[in-house]
Parts: sequence; structure tokens; C-alpha cells
Amino acid sequence: MSKIATCEDNAAFGRRLMAVRASTGLSQSAFADALGLSLRAYANYERGEREAPVALFRALFEQFGIDPVWMLSGADEKPQKAAAR
Repeated sequence: MSKIATCEDNAAFGRRLMAVRASTGLSQSAFADALGLSLRAYANYERGEREAPVALFRALFEQFGIDPVWMLSGADEKPQKAAAR
């Protein structure tokens, strides 16, 4: 893990990622596939065990319209669309 993001940062990102997936009704496998990730890589992001790359933010925006700023800060528990900001 890098020294930029803390374990809590990664865990919070994982909770937001799980909230996005839950809002779609997709399984981890189907959601990972939609993002172009392996299930293993996706599960590591959702558990907060890996720091998310920029490409994941881009995929969340392009596939689901998720606001990248919300993914970083997540002031609200409900997933935020980029258009809503």
C-alpha cells in the first residue's frame, strides 16, 4: 500500500464502492466485469485492501455516471452521480 492513502481511506473507498454496486443490483462478479476488472482485483478494492487506480474512477464514471469526487470524499452514504453535483 502507498503512503498516500491510509488503511481507513481505502476502507472508506471500499464501502462507497460496495454502495455503488448495491445500487446497481449486480453481483461482485458482474460488477467487476462491467468495470473491466477481475473478480479478485475488484474484491480487493471493495474490502479496502488495495488502493484504487485512476482507471477505476474513470470506469465508474463512464459505466455508471458516478461522481469521482464523491468516490474520494463520500460525504453522503448514497452514491452520487456526476450530473447531480
